Amino acid sequence: MKTTVKSFFLLMFASATLAACDNCGDITVTEPTIEDTEWLVYGSGDTALFRNGNGDTITYLRTGIYAQSVPGDGFSISDDCIEERNTQVTNIIEEKNRSLPYLGTFILKKPDSLVVKIGVGNKSAWEIRPTDETQEVTVGETTYPDAYVFEGTTTTAEEPKIVYFNKSKGFLYVELNNGKKLELIDVFNR
Repeated sequence: MKTTVKSFFLLMFASATLAACDNCGDITVTEPTIEDTEWLVYGSGDTALFRNGNGDTITYLRTGIYAQSVPGDGFSISDDCIEERNTQVTNIIEEKNRSLPYLGTFILKKPDSLVVKIGVGNKSAWEIRPTDETQEVTVGETTYPDAYVFEGTTTTAEEPKIVYFNKSKGFLYVELNNGKKLELIDVFNR
């Protein structure tokens, strides 16, 4: 994880330096802190094992992390000079056969705030706000005292019905409207 974070910050510094323009003045890039990046949960080489409704073990692998600077508040991509840039990072884990929806974590670091989102597949996402309260949930035989619980907003078969997530283990439980379930067994580094 330290290597990933160091590489990320070096990339951000290089992109800010290369993007500086004599006509635009200084460019401020708001970068996430180490604490901010903990919301991404899954590091390089991480594997998450889940149990499905049939008791089979399902393997999810971290397949990508994507970071980029985006125009800060009050700026747009079409501006000649973008003096403030925020940093967004998306982290994706996917079932090794890609037969189930991917699971993603997302952060957007702004000068005065951090936006945290999680998603299942490409249509369902939830923001975790600082005011959101956690709940105690039990998944399999493990009790998690600090889970965020989200309910789906559609009845489409492949969309989530309910999702449990926490900052330390990531996705704890995902149930789709079609009855498919994923219960976290554990997350480990290969």
